[in-house]
Amino acid sequence: MANTAYIVGAGPQGRILSEIWQAQQPGIDLHFLDDNASLHGTRLLGVPIDGPVDKLRSVDLKNAAVVLGIGDNYRRLEVASNLDKLGVRWATVVHPSAVVMRSATIGEGSVVFAQALVHTNAQVGRHVIINSGALVEHDAVVGDGASLSPGVSMAGRVHIGRASFISTGAAIAPRISIGAGTIVGAGAVVVSDLPDGVLAYGVPARVIRKLEGAGDFRRVL
Repeated sequence: MANTAYIVGAGPQGRILSEIWQAQQPGIDLHFLDDNASLHGTRLLGVPIDGPVDKLRSVDLKNAAVVLGIGDNYRRLEVASNLDKLGVRWATVVHPSAVVMRSATIGEGSVVFAQALVHTNAQVGRHVIINSGALVEHDAVVGDGASLSPGVSMAGRVHIGRASFISTGAAIAPRISIGAGTIVGAGAVVVSDLPDGVLAYGVPARVIRKLEGAGDFRRVL
């Protein structure tokens, strides 16, 4: 594991990531990068904000690890794609209180928050957020750039599509498939498959409307 590390984004997501990463690797030489010039030269939770994201071009990327502190799923994937061209070495950040089974796989750039569980043979893609107390059960698949909010609970063999957003406390029945870019509202109980790019919530969850594009979060409950 690299001794020097960079978090891209000094907002709320980056702030949380800094504490998770330092818990995972005490003593790590951690830095923020953010394009907000007013933050440069300041500190966030004691971690220096060194400059813009473009500073990675001058970093020894062979000896540094990077993770994205960006909450918006589509923006996170866009930035990841751009930085892949630089040859960035992505970290996988897991809080010490989380449980990741030996047979599970977690893609590069993903982060697992405190008290989360990733169970047997689960497959988590790249740049995924698995938030506090979320449960990814056996043989589940979580697509690249998806985000599971605190307390999300999924049964076995669930498939979560690319860049989908599952809100706080949602429960997903076994073998359910949720489409790419779909938003599931807080407290929803999903008992049937959901297509790509819709907003769904309720008990049981039902499709409320088609989303109008990436980042359409007007009604995340």
